[in-house]
Amino acid sequence: MNYNLEKRNLSKIGLGTYPGSFSDEDSKQYIDAITFAVQNGITTIDTAINYRGMRSERDVGNAISALISSGRVQREDIVIASKAGLLFGDVISGQNPMKYLQEVCEPKGIHLSDFCQYEGLYQTLNPDFFEIALQISLQNLGVGTIDVHYIHIPEITCAELTQQEFYAKIAKLFAWYEDKVTEGKIRFYGLALELCAMEPEEDKWYINVEKANHLAREISDGNSHFKYIQIPYNMQYPYAATVQNQPYEGENCSLVEAAHRMGLKVIGSKPLCGGEGFAKATLKEMISFALNGVDAINIGSKNCEHIREILSNF
Repeated sequence: MNYNLEKRNLSKIGLGTYPGSFSDEDSKQYIDAITFAVQNGITTIDTAINYRGMRSERDVGNAISALISSGRVQREDIVIASKAGLLFGDVISGQNPMKYLQEVCEPKGIHLSDFCQYEGLYQTLNPDFFEIALQISLQNLGVGTIDVHYIHIPEITCAELTQQEFYAKIAKLFAWYEDKVTEGKIRFYGLALELCAMEPEEDKWYINVEKANHLAREISDGNSHFKYIQIPYNMQYPYAATVQNQPYEGENCSLVEAAHRMGLKVIGSKPLCGGEGFAKATLKEMISFALNGVDAINIGSKNCEHIREILSNF
């Protein structure tokens, strides 16, 4: 299937699939919510292989497959985004992340020593791990191609390495991504940043987006498919648009401005502050704030009425 994602109008509001439990009931709610969202104008569905022990990706796959099979949408109408880089498990097969590492990843040469750890999250930039994750994600989602694939919270690894070591690993991983684009397995890739956007004063989380973009262009002979940055952006964490700690051609910019000047799209996550924002602002105010700062936002929900309310305030 050939279509140019850059020329399409991505929905300004996307549906996120992080919240919830591992239960069958939550999966049923997610399938209903994704179906409702797509039929009501939300064309972007955001997930990750580690969300809910792979259940979120499978729920997305089941919902989208049913919509396509029934003729209600075509594959090219939907933008599917997923992420890899964090150690994941498989709740259906009863494998927690460590068991999955031992039973699936270690026989393929991936070991715990490949990961850096922060508050229970294990992150790696090893392309071999991304290869395993991508093949499983494609299967979970029931698609041949993922539209946008993100490196998930690379700051965890950045904090444990020298700058030279970190960007060398990023360059190697970007080369893998460009190969996957050539193979037709993904269309575009990006960085799903979190800690550097929420704690910009912490030098250990800092990632230079201009340098990453330069590496991507260098690797691809100027035809890079590195096109997306995802960051938490809301009233509680506005720093990606206010803190000028990113260089662009010798000028200090905010992360959002620098990304835009490089031609990257910025997608905001957690626009409702994980629900905490309702103590200080209305739903409409929070959505308006987020959309005034970034190109599009993902709102995590498995509740059709919640999604209907979100759309009515947009």
